[in-house]
Amino acid sequence: MEGTLTSPQQCYYDLEIPSGHSRRKLWPLLIGMHGYEGNKESMMRLALRVADNRMLAITLQGSHQFWLRGEDGANARAGFGWGTNYKPADSINLHHYNVNALIDLAVEKYRADRGRIFLLAFSQACSFNYRYAFRHPGQIRGVIAVCGGIPGDLERNPALRRAPTHVLHIAATRDQWYSRETNAGYERRLPPYAASVDFRYYNSPHRFPRNAIPHIRKWIEQHL
Repeated sequence: MEGTLTSPQQCYYDLEIPSGHSRRKLWPLLIGMHGYEGNKESMMRLALRVADNRMLAITLQGSHQFWLRGEDGANARAGFGWGTNYKPADSINLHHYNVNALIDLAVEKYRADRGRIFLLAFSQACSFNYRYAFRHPGQIRGVIAVCGGIPGDLERNPALRRAPTHVLHIAATRDQWYSRETNAGYERRLPPYAASVDFRYYNSPHRFPRNAIPHIRKWIEQHL
């Protein structure tokens, strides 16, 4: 007989406040999530370049940790991820719970604007953010997905609905995990679920193309 236990789990995030932050106005919020093996610090370096000192920036760390070792088996460090195919609903629900908690925190303590929330993700976290946006229509202004996928059950899952959320999807032409054919499928499947879709390809392997950052900034400004 299989049973379950519910126990508290510490989840970690980093937060950066713009230098000109004032409580006299509401601020747009950028929540960033790293890819598989990444961490909140690596994502914050990118999030700060995107936010450009004009948004509150929070980066959430994946709740699943594991060891990463160098080629010689030494210099072990912790990597983090968002879930596996074992009981995936548990990982999805935890992600949604944490996003809700971060939004509430930013609104209540740092004057974030609930009407101007943007989710940024690289790789594995992209599908989690899409799930959140399409499961909570009206809560997210924009989703920026970089070198990642969409929910595999997008059309089959009744919990995923069209949302007034704008989407910017950045794909890499030399991505070993997401082929051009796979990305073309995403480009066809996303529009029925979003207010708008800007789908762009960059000449890059599976990594966050830094030359996409100016366009991401411009895209966010257009949807503020």
